[in-house]
Amino acid sequence: MRRLVSFTLRLFFVLLFVVPTYAQLPDFQVDATSITFSNPNPVEGEEITIWVEVKNVGEATPTMNEDLRVDLYEGERGTKPLQVLVNDIILDLKVGETDRVSIQWQPPAGKTEIYAYVNPSGEKHIQESDNTNNVTHAVITATPITFPQVTPEEIQEAIDRGVTWIESRQGKSSRTCLQCGVENQIILTCFNCNASLKGLAENFVPGSKWNFGEDPLQETALALQALLASGRTTTDYSVQKGVTFLLEQDWNTLDVYQYAVLIPVLVAIRNPEYKSNAQFAVNQLVKKQLPVKGNEFADPRDDGGWGYGLSADGAHMNMVIYALYAAKQWGLEIPEQTWERAEKWIRRNQTDTGGWLYNLVDNGSPWAIGVYGSMTATGLWALRACGVSTEDVQIQDGVDWLERHWSLTRNPGCNSWLYYYLLSLQRFCDIPPKVKTLAGRDWYDEICRMMVARQHPDGRWHGAESDFLATCFAVMTLSRALVGPTEPNIAVIPQTLRFSPPSPRVGEAVRLSATLTNNGTPIDETLKVKFFADDEEIETAEVFWTSALNETVVTVDWVPKQEGDTTVSVQVDFNDSDSSDNSDSTTLTVHPKSTSPTDTALVKPKEISEGVYQVGNVVLDTNKKEVVIPGEINIATGDTTIEFFACGLLGPSHESILMLNTEPLSIFVALGLLELKPGMNLEAQGDPRDPEGSNVQVWVEWKQGDKVVSKTARELVWNKFTKQPMEKTHWVFTGGRIRTNQLTSQLTHNIIAVHRDPDSI
Repeated sequence: MRRLVSFTLRLFFVLLFVVPTYAQLPDFQVDATSITFSNPNPVEGEEITIWVEVKNVGEATPTMNEDLRVDLYEGERGTKPLQVLVNDIILDLKVGETDRVSIQWQPPAGKTEIYAYVNPSGEKHIQESDNTNNVTHAVITATPITFPQVTPEEIQEAIDRGVTWIESRQGKSSRTCLQCGVENQIILTCFNCNASLKGLAENFVPGSKWNFGEDPLQETALALQALLASGRTTTDYSVQKGVTFLLEQDWNTLDVYQYAVLIPVLVAIRNPEYKSNAQFAVNQLVKKQLPVKGNEFADPRDDGGWGYGLSADGAHMNMVIYALYAAKQWGLEIPEQTWERAEKWIRRNQTDTGGWLYNLVDNGSPWAIGVYGSMTATGLWALRACGVSTEDVQIQDGVDWLERHWSLTRNPGCNSWLYYYLLSLQRFCDIPPKVKTLAGRDWYDEICRMMVARQHPDGRWHGAESDFLATCFAVMTLSRALVGPTEPNIAVIPQTLRFSPPSPRVGEAVRLSATLTNNGTPIDETLKVKFFADDEEIETAEVFWTSALNETVVTVDWVPKQEGDTTVSVQVDFNDSDSSDNSDSTTLTVHPKSTSPTDTALVKPKEISEGVYQVGNVVLDTNKKEVVIPGEINIATGDTTIEFFACGLLGPSHESILMLNTEPLSIFVALGLLELKPGMNLEAQGDPRDPEGSNVQVWVEWKQGDKVVSKTARELVWNKFTKQPMEKTHWVFTGGRIRTNQLTSQLTHNIIAVHRDPDSI
């Protein structure tokens, strides 16, 4: 009996493995002709249709409960491209037949390779006889759009027209279905009978609230945010009516999103009578931060976020973090733990591409799959609202993602929410300390040019999700909306505490400097700033702050008495709205008195390829007779009088076009290694003698999108009297001066001067 049972079991397993070998299976095939476009020659941002045609060349038809899916990417899958949302599927593809999926898509500027992966692996993969014919790709090129330059007056006019349109829509808007007579919100298809509503006239009844059929409270709050950002006040009748409507609602039954959009309105109005309302709303957001307390079945990936029900998402995070940021400016109470948990949730939702997901729980969002623009901008902006520096690795990775996918005509990876995306970029850049250039671009100028050009004659902007929302977001972006502080907030900009010379010796004077900024309301006051070395006070400096001052550099001189590693720190002695950013510290090494004043680490060249060397972070190419120095544009406006074309990080930044991220000594040595001769004949400011030394040419290169822009230095210096660029001449390697065995440019960080400066290189 035992033998029989054993034999039967073995036979059963053998049959289980053998039977599928003879099963008939489908085989889904695509080739080079399978992908087609509704418009093969689009302009960037134009919505087109992509069709992917699939043929079943196998021997079986999928069952009715098997969905044949197609994944679409803007590039080969292994390169971590953007994924395109595909809502369409193919059902019941019979043997020998062909069917296709239809996808809406907005192309970026230039060439894009669209890759289609049919029947991708996963839970819904259909077993087929051959997987090698499931991938194809096609190339499409979109013509770039160049938007015309705009003036400040044109920008303000666009804001005013947008505000007028928003005010004109204060009331109830709807469409009546001609087929069934049901009143719908402003949508394209009747929710009752699915008849088309496209082109039907809108019904409009004026009222105190904005009501497009979605949520009057949210819509009214967003409209008021836009109006208040543009400069409207509670003396305006439309604002009065809207605020009254909000205050009359039952605030005990609101959801997360509603509390989040209410708070910035009250903070912007700053009526002390509303402060308790705002604090109540903040308390509800703190309480509703996920997970629900005591929930043993909560997903840990939701911890720290907010959302609908029990699942967190980036859309809620965007609005909530703005509400909390605004509340903080008004001095409302927010537990530190709320910020800390929110920051952790934000950080978890970034992928190795540098982009952000909607959340980690769902497979994409209702509008996109994988990472996309508005969620990446949300992640970046939310981290900054939590107090994270722009030097943070995750923020840098996110900015790199923006640079790779830069677009003003589409929300990268998504077919909607363009203006919501641009608003999030604006918030990321405008939260103090402000980001002047984003991904190497003058972001505000580019956004303004696009928005002014795309505004409709009646004042609105069109958005795939809603013209009303698109217009509110556009007005806020152009107005640079960011609910401001109610008190001064003097901060030390992170990583600006610097010292020179870079390798000081015992008994040698060291200059310490730090950059301060006011992230709050203006003040007129003399401040005390203390510098320390290993907790021992070096000196207290005075800073004369005025209401016109946004940023300044404070310096002190210090003579170290002991060798070894020393922690130097700076502390602003000022009781302001946020003391967490009042200090900074760094470590330096003090060398023995007998050490040479020349920093050997700075001047020792390192060969990185044949004929190419690195000195510090300066690269010199002996083959090209060229020196490459890293830096960034510091002054981009045309109303600043300059004395320097370039200075170092410790130099006179308020009068220099460029800031070079290197030590002057490295530049001096690199030029010397190219056998250039320093003249060193200037002795005083404005020395009447002609500068002596080797002649050099200076030009600047930077990335703008996929292009590299190159300009000579003279083209970037403008003579306001002649209204021409600086005259065409050569630059002179004067080399600065040597004082007390030190290169003076190393102390001053003066590098390239447009006047006769004896300390510039």
